[in-house]
Amino acid sequence: MPLSLALSVAAGLWLLPGLSWAVLLIVACVVVPTDFAPAASILRDDRVPVRVRNVLNVEAGYNDGIVSPIFIFALAIAGDRSHADTPIAALGSAVPQAVKAILVGLAVGATLALLINAAERREAMTDQSKRVILVTAPLLAYGLSLALHGNGFVSAFVCGIAFNYLRQSSALRGELALLDDMGFLLSAGMWFVFGAAAVLALSSGVSWTMVVFCLLALTVVRMLPVLIAMLGSPFSWRERLLIGWLGPRGTTSIVFGLLAFNVLVGAAEHAALMTMVVAVLGSVVLHGVGAPAAARAYRNSQTRLSG
Repeated sequence: MPLSLALSVAAGLWLLPGLSWAVLLIVACVVVPTDFAPAASILRDDRVPVRVRNVLNVEAGYNDGIVSPIFIFALAIAGDRSHADTPIAALGSAVPQAVKAILVGLAVGATLALLINAAERREAMTDQSKRVILVTAPLLAYGLSLALHGNGFVSAFVCGIAFNYLRQSSALRGELALLDDMGFLLSAGMWFVFGAAAVLALSSGVSWTMVVFCLLALTVVRMLPVLIAMLGSPFSWRERLLIGWLGPRGTTSIVFGLLAFNVLVGAAEHAALMTMVVAVLGSVVLHGVGAPAAARAYRNSQTRLSG
C-alpha cells in the first residue's frame, strides 16, 4: 500500500497539475484501497487458488483501516488551513485522533468479547443476541470515538480485531450472518449514493488526463507495487500477477471520495469526486469483466503446465 500511494501521488503530479501534494495524497487514498463489491464472485471462484483468495480477502478487510489515518492526515492539511497549515500541524491533529480511536476500539472490542464469553459459559445469551452485538459493536466503537474526537473508521477497525482475538467461539462465522446481511444492505444503499454522485460529477465532463490517471491507478499503480512487495514470497509469478490484477475498487473508495468532497473546496473538491467516480466506474468494467477472464486464463495455464 505505501508503494501504491506513492506511485499514485507521482502519477497525479504528472496528470493532475495544479493540485497540492496533500490533495493528491487524498486522491491516492481514494483510488488505492481495494474492495470486492464490483467483483465479489472472484472470492468464491474455485479457479483462483485458495491462498490467493485468502490474501485478497485479508487485504480488502484491512486496507481501509490502514489508510484511514493517512487520509485524515491529508484532509487536515488540505481541508482546514486554519487548523493545520503544515505537515507537523496536521500530524498534531491526526495522531491524537488515531490514538483515541485505537484505545476506544480496543476497549469496546475487548469488553464485548469478554462479556459474551462470560455470558456464553453461563448459558445466559441467545444466538440472536450474539448476532445483534456483532452488528452494533462497530457502530458503538465508531460513535464513541467520534464523541471523543477520534477517528471512527480506525476505531471500528481495531474493535473488530480485538473482538476476534478474544472471542472464544468456534461458531463465530455463523454469528456473522446478520452482519453480512446488514453489510450487503448498506452496500446497496452506498451504490445508490454513488449513482447520484456520478451524475453530478460527470455532468461537467471528464478530461482525458483524469481518465488516464484512473486507468493507471487501476493497473500499474497496483500491479507494480504488488510485484515488488512479493519478491521472495512463495507465490509463483502467475499468482503474483493474479493478485496484482484482482484489485477492484468499490465501497471504500466511495466513502473516502464522498468524505473528501464534503471537506474540500474548489478544484480539489471536484478532483476528489471525479477520481472516485471514474475509478469506481472503471473498476466495475475492468474487474467485473476482467476478473473472471483472469481466473479462467490462470486455470488454463495451470492445466497446460500439468498436462
